[in-house]
Amino acid sequence: MAVKLTTQAYCKMLLHAAKYPHCAVNGLLVAERQKRKDGQSSRVVCYDIDNSAMQVWSLSVDRLALSSTACLIDTWCKENKYIIAGYYQANERMKEIRPNQVAEKVAARIAENFNEAALIMVDNNKFTMDCCEPILTVFEHHDNKWKCRETNVDCCEDWLEAQKITSALLESRSYDNLTDFDNHLDDLRNDWTNPEINKAVLHLC
Repeated sequence: MAVKLTTQAYCKMLLHAAKYPHCAVNGLLVAERQKRKDGQSSRVVCYDIDNSAMQVWSLSVDRLALSSTACLIDTWCKENKYIIAGYYQANERMKEIRPNQVAEKVAARIAENFNEAALIMVDNNKFTMDCCEPILTVFEHHDNKWKCRETNVDCCEDWLEAQKITSALLESRSYDNLTDFDNHLDDLRNDWTNPEINKAVLHLC
């Protein structure tokens, strides 16, 4: 059963990549924890964390409880009826779109608790301001392997909306205001759930 990305999730992944064009970025995808009818996809939203925060998690991926970062996110998910549903990454090199070993290991750990987990790679080579096509490669976990699924506009709940809003937010440089987990750890007043960007997405819908 394919995971569907909300407009918010798609926007925030691309804004995160745009904020740090000089380096790799990664983050978590969370889905609403709810009972769904057969055939209905999970709605996924996105929360960004930076490289150093994800390394804390990936280094302790077999002992997740030792990671304060992972504990904080997991606690927030439980309090807000979400579940960690996937992991995304934009590699540092333009033409490098395959997940590395760390990405696969972290995503596999997520898949242990959410069998519809997705591993999403941002294709930097297709990154444009007008966002004319989805620039994601989606991998799903089957038979203990991450297999690439055909990626098209169906990966989003509403591609036309996601395209329009992402383009507008990139044009207005909203990525400068995006708070990732490293920003939060530097100053706890920085809200890593990015309520202002969430409001901007809703306003443009």
